Amino acid sequence: MSDLTPTSPAAPSPHPPPDMFTKQQVGDALNNAADDILEAVDAGDDDLRDALNLIVNATVAYLTGRAQNLQEVVEQGYDAGYEEVLGWIEVAR
Repeated sequence: MSDLTPTSPAAPSPHPPPDMFTKQQVGDALNNAADDILEAVDAGDDDLRDALNLIVNATVAYLTGRAQNLQEVVEQGYDAGYEEVLGWIEVAR
């Protein structure tokens, strides 16, 4: 298991973060976090990537009110059906 502890703390930002974020900012932050996690564990194109992408998509859909549940997220954002998408990530558990 890899050590995920940063080697040095991040420098504080000279500007405080805003109280509200745009959909784009939230999506970008989530995608950056997912990419950092996948890179940290040297994940390729596998089930972990599918699971994190589903989390990113679901979070943005929930925050914007486009979806109320995971099935709606899949119906609106994937060509594959709900059961198929879940099948992609079942082995990651």
